[in-house]
Amino acid sequence: MTKFYYTLLFFSLSLLAFSQTRTYTTSRTQQPPHIDGQLTDDCWQNAVWTGDFVQFEPNSGAAPSQQTRFAIVYDDNNLYVAIKALDTEPDKIVRRVSRRDVADGDAVAIAIDSYEDKMTAFSFLVSAAGSKTDWRQTEGNGEDNSWDPIWEAKTSLQPDGWYAEIRIPYSQLRFGKKTEYRWGLEVMRHVYRHQERSFWQPIDKASAKFIGDFGTLEGIRNISPKKDIEIVPFALSQLTLSEKEEGNPFATGTQTKASVGVDGKISLTNDITLNFTINPDFGQVEADPSVVNLSNFETYFNEKRPFFVEGSNIYHYPFDLTNNERNKLFYSRRLGREPQLSYDTKDGEYLREPGRTNILGAVKVSGKTRRGTSIGVLNAVTQKMFSEIDRSGERSKYAVEPMSNYFVGRLEQDLDSGNLIVGGIFTATNRKIDEQQFESLSGSAYTGGLNLTKYWKDKSYFITARAFFSHLQGSEVAMIRLQKSSARYYQRPDARHLELDTERTSLSGLGGSLSGGKTSGHFNVLGFSSWSSPGLEFNDIGFKPNADMFMNGVWAAWNEWRPKGIVNEYRFNGSLYNVRDFSGTSLGWGNEAFGYIQFTNYYDIAGGMNLDHPGVSNSMLRGGPALRTSGVVNSWFSIESDSREKLSMEYDMSFTHGFENSRRSISYGLDITYKPNNRLSLSLYPQYVKASNRQQYVRTVSGENPVYILSSIDQNIASMSVRVNYGITPDMSLQWYALPYLFSGNYYDFKTVTNPKADKFNDRFTPMEPYNYDNPDFHFLQFRSNLVYRWEYKPGSVLYLVWSQGRTVNGKDGAFRFRDYVSDLFKAAPQNDFLMKVSYAWIF
Repeated sequence: MTKFYYTLLFFSLSLLAFSQTRTYTTSRTQQPPHIDGQLTDDCWQNAVWTGDFVQFEPNSGAAPSQQTRFAIVYDDNNLYVAIKALDTEPDKIVRRVSRRDVADGDAVAIAIDSYEDKMTAFSFLVSAAGSKTDWRQTEGNGEDNSWDPIWEAKTSLQPDGWYAEIRIPYSQLRFGKKTEYRWGLEVMRHVYRHQERSFWQPIDKASAKFIGDFGTLEGIRNISPKKDIEIVPFALSQLTLSEKEEGNPFATGTQTKASVGVDGKISLTNDITLNFTINPDFGQVEADPSVVNLSNFETYFNEKRPFFVEGSNIYHYPFDLTNNERNKLFYSRRLGREPQLSYDTKDGEYLREPGRTNILGAVKVSGKTRRGTSIGVLNAVTQKMFSEIDRSGERSKYAVEPMSNYFVGRLEQDLDSGNLIVGGIFTATNRKIDEQQFESLSGSAYTGGLNLTKYWKDKSYFITARAFFSHLQGSEVAMIRLQKSSARYYQRPDARHLELDTERTSLSGLGGSLSGGKTSGHFNVLGFSSWSSPGLEFNDIGFKPNADMFMNGVWAAWNEWRPKGIVNEYRFNGSLYNVRDFSGTSLGWGNEAFGYIQFTNYYDIAGGMNLDHPGVSNSMLRGGPALRTSGVVNSWFSIESDSREKLSMEYDMSFTHGFENSRRSISYGLDITYKPNNRLSLSLYPQYVKASNRQQYVRTVSGENPVYILSSIDQNIASMSVRVNYGITPDMSLQWYALPYLFSGNYYDFKTVTNPKADKFNDRFTPMEPYNYDNPDFHFLQFRSNLVYRWEYKPGSVLYLVWSQGRTVNGKDGAFRFRDYVSDLFKAAPQNDFLMKVSYAWIF
């Protein structure tokens, strides 16, 4: 009975702590502190210190293992924060040096809601080693880690723990002009060795809110918002060394490049900022991973270029709840893409092709007003691009990408204290069609959408509705290309609801999505529905591989974060979904289940299974009739060791089994991370995939009665990503990334599709003997690496030294021979790129 009363008292006190909003009252300092991490300045001796942090994890609501105290003062230009991370075992403090935005080890952070809207927060984190991380967070939309404000932080190791001292200029926050401020405030402490996170203002893990539950910072009076101007010119030089090709005037073995440009940021108002870039170059950005795509759909790559990553949250407009990244109106990788057209060389000709489209300039205007209006406007102009042709010393050019203008406008309004959000987006792509070959591209493409989200009961429940449209204009050739694209295949002979119109000069489409449910507490449930008409097309500036579909589904989950026995936390979820096209034909339905368990020793296991029942594919024959598909079971499993240790590992496996032996695959991966000291981190991820598919598309033989040829294919993929990170100082780092990638595809058992809707797999095809076309067997070998030295020698000013190497081998043999492939790859002639880029920030 005594245990019961103690338990009841604990939960009563926890609920009381969670329900009370704390307030910290700051004071003005006449003498600003010297930021050195020692906290010996007079202002800190006279400041009000507070603490009483409460655990957020692993034991939500419990007292932390170590005490934390902080104080805040301010002057006309800056907010100053002092944090004492007290520790009874200071020799166990983890102080790992890392580059910006990847802080590791013990850390403290402060988050400020200067808009006072309980929806937006600016967060500043510093590790015990002095490495900085910063992010801008929006309630419901997650964290924007690309935000890189200019601020100052220093740390020091002390006998009673470690201290942090922070200076945050008002120019890096956003607030309006008034006499007195009541900003939202949260202070966080992370004790690495316990994987323990605690907050000054207690946060209930069952709550759907985070920023809305912040405490309050009072006492700031008579300050003025600061409008900062940052002008950052840069210069770049690059040397490319590659194999010299005899007789090819474009392959001399040496190529040089030099360019200059400028980036900038200007505060138009206290709330709205303009960012611009002129003649940008992103040579320091890590290359995309190697991939072989045998499908008819485009590969999605993540955005890594700083100008487009920073502040991208405002432009993030997903189509529905289920495909956040792969279905959206704005995909910034369209800007500066690889040219869409190419030149077919003739005998005796040599060709030099541009690898990407040059961006002449881009500008962004973004921010959030005091009235809760979020604004985002982006415009970019790309250059007309040419391939160069040499024939017996005579040079000519062939245009492969038109000059284009890309525009995105986004507007969103918070109402009812953030419980009602309404907004919209509009995009426009306009191309200058001044070459005959450009007739295959749409001259203009417009897309747009409206969105509404309503929350209830402290954001525990929500409903979100979105509506979309697209309208494209161009030549008859361009519209035929769009109608025949893999997103819709209007030419399908059995599509009763589609018709290929060879005379149309425009294409329009509509779509929408509806989702809602409960996202707080232990039990969560969501329902979702989305639809897109056959003509809906986002891909000029967005990303949407599929149109002509309805999707409906439901998802439910149970989360438990209260440690019990040997388990720290666990979560399980499952879903059920169905997909149809606009004719009402069911394309398939499936279920998915997932589970995750973390133990008290911080090992964890995860696993899941997905069952796609037999269905129909409208795209497998690439414009041919719909093909019945066998069901597929996908399953996966992983186990991970304690990531706090110097040596940690994660092993993962996945399996695929197709009904009627239609396909099978298995993959193995082992992720190894080793941190021998506080500066060096090594990671290695070898992976092997073996897959077999009995219905791989090969070709279509055109004619009055087209013949669709499929085959079986055995695929083998071996890769190993390697990363080495060395933190020299918090502002200086060295990183090396390498990825050898080996792929082979062996085709056999060729067959023609004769009865695409037959119930049994083997009845759909007729064996093809002999196969009288070119053998499609191939192998693809590639090695990519980047070595990057980065030094932020003054706030906002950075020096990059980069060495990139690439090797590629293409072969016609599909039998997987690991030893030979490795030998062939590293015997291949490399291309080495050496780059130096330096920028200098003027801040006014």
